[in-house]
Amino acid sequence: MFMAPIEPTPPRHSHRIVRLMRRWAAEGRLGDRRLAGFVAFAGTIGVQPVPAVAIASLFQLTEACLGRPLVAECCCSRNLSRDERAILLMLGSALPAHPHRSGPQIPHGLPGALLWAIESVRTLFGADDQPTPGPLSHCPFRVER
Repeated sequence: MFMAPIEPTPPRHSHRIVRLMRRWAAEGRLGDRRLAGFVAFAGTIGVQPVPAVAIASLFQLTEACLGRPLVAECCCSRNLSRDERAILLMLGSALPAHPHRSGPQIPHGLPGALLWAIESVRTLFGADDQPTPGPLSHCPFRVER
């Protein structure tokens, strides 16, 4: 009887996105060749260059909106940082039909460029199967003090 090797289940999109965000944060601490190292890493986990650049754009636009770098957990951590959860929330939420409108998942709304980046990442990653989170009363990126 021939036994073919069992192919491992491909990682869920959210797992890859978290790994990419952790690399994005690490590349940001290393210097000015951020995108090249990021895209090279993305290729090692099975993400093609175009989706890698799209997710990099999402991270960069998010940082610009926040006015600070994204904070990620250590690469080997099983826990998610607040920013990692917030990125996954943005990608999993039903987005409004028009920019600057809000919905129950993201009560403050999102700028048009960020909505475009989210939609691009969803399309390129095929990530429409993300669970829709419940309503929030505050910004998911808000830093608790």
